Amino acid sequence: MNIDKVIGRRKQHPQAEIVRHTRKCRICNHPRRAELEQDFLNWRNPHEMVEEYELAHHSAIYRHAQALGLTAQRVENACAALDLIVEKVEDAHVTGHTIIRAMRAYSCLTPKGRWVELPKRVVYESVRKSPAPESAAKPAAKPASKPDSRPQEAPASPEILIANARLENRANH
Repeated sequence: MNIDKVIGRRKQHPQAEIVRHTRKCRICNHPRRAELEQDFLNWRNPHEMVEEYELAHHSAIYRHAQALGLTAQRVENACAALDLIVEKVEDAHVTGHTIIRAMRAYSCLTPKGRWVELPKRVVYESVRKSPAPESAAKPAAKPASKPDSRPQEAPASPEILIANARLENRANH
């Protein structure tokens, strides 16, 4: 069932949405609009932008960027953000862990700025024990003791073992 047909919503055309946006948007009508958009594309902190450009809230920046397609351009510009971090490496406290994470980030980004996870290989080995041979003479039965009311633990499945290994790996990094 299409909810738009049930409640009678009219479908707006993209051009009408842009016209309405530009009429109501404070950023579209801002005297320093070009600077503001450039700051957004260069990954500037939105809270700083709100103060500098005297905007009401940082959500106005994101609403404007989404309406005009700046968000997609910004995603493609993710390498530029990493470049800024690398340029400030001399001023920052850098550890080996930081360097490895930055290198991993570069290796996961495509030229268009999309994040692609690196392939992972998981090797799982299981060793099966052969059952012990039954001896001819069975030992005498132990006297009856208080029964154990705790439920017996089921052996862990391979999926659980792999998931636990991944969680431990993430916790160590």
